[in-house]
Amino acid sequence: EKNCQMESTIVAIFASAIHVINYNASAHYEYNTKNFTKLLGKNAVYYYAGYLVLSALIRDYFINEAMQEDFHSMRILPVSLAHFIGNTMTAAGFALNLWTLQALGIKGMYNGDSFGHLMAAPVTGGPYKYFNDPQYVGTTFAFFGLAVYYQSYYGFVIAAAVGVIFYISVKFVEGPHLKRIYSNQNKSK
Repeated sequence: EKNCQMESTIVAIFASAIHVINYNASAHYEYNTKNFTKLLGKNAVYYYAGYLVLSALIRDYFINEAMQEDFHSMRILPVSLAHFIGNTMTAAGFALNLWTLQALGIKGMYNGDSFGHLMAAPVTGGPYKYFNDPQYVGTTFAFFGLAVYYQSYYGFVIAAAVGVIFYISVKFVEGPHLKRIYSNQNKSK
């Protein structure tokens, strides 16, 4: 059984990494080729947003399955308290993501800049007053909430791994990509 839980954990972490690789690679591909826009037209970014949501839901499925399999492996709280805290944390993570979506809009949240939808200035209001990358903070916090809910040792490992994957993405892939997009925009002015 322990082996099965470890396999599920590895699959969940792999699904998280694939999701991040997928959205970074597809954003770079669109920025460099504009093929999605050529194929799908001016509303390509909205189709792309739906695609990324579907990709995230697949990731979430594998994460939830892994945590459910590891249910109560780290039982330190009464079940009702763990459920309350976990649900509260998960809801707060989702709320932070919705607040981020409200601050950025669909085009801002889902790599619209790679599709040529550039913002006039960086967003500094809403959740950006408190976090540099609130969508990733919200998602990671929600996964920690699930780990608390399930009182899952491997759930905490998965949530931490997701946070590390997001950090690496922002630091080494997404951040530099956005800097390049906006520096190219400034050069063309």
